[in-house]
Amino acid sequence: MIDIGDHFRVRNLITDYVWKLDMADIEGVLDLFLPDGIFEDTAGTVYHGREEIGGYFRMLTNLPAFRGRQHHIDNLRIEPDAGGGYSVRSYWTVTKWRTAENHVKMIESLGHSLDVLVRHGDGFLFAERRVHHWRDADCPWVPDGTAV
Repeated sequence: MIDIGDHFRVRNLITDYVWKLDMADIEGVLDLFLPDGIFEDTAGTVYHGREEIGGYFRMLTNLPAFRGRQHHIDNLRIEPDAGGGYSVRSYWTVTKWRTAENHVKMIESLGHSLDVLVRHGDGFLFAERRVHHWRDADCPWVPDGTAV
């Protein structure tokens, strides 16, 4: 069982992350990572430190297709770790309402993530954030031994 205050602090960190990302507030996103934090994108590319992570998010948010996306993170499975932080597994979904295309509402992508959070001040920061697609061919599936 985790401390209820920590539960809300973890959720607040993740909520801050999606809001800042969806508004293209890159500096705000970077403030949520340790200076030597790690981000792994869905292609498996790993970015080390705020400078590399910022480069990735600047590239991403500069894509015309990025504007208007909403990231939703839910079903958080929060596990304490030995260092006083937490590992968090969750699902994520990216939606978009394409008003220029006759009001098409779409699920653009979905997946799962693994976050490693460390205590910082009265909250937490990302030490690692690793995002993966959830597709039929490569989701973490226990029966065939490919669980992540």
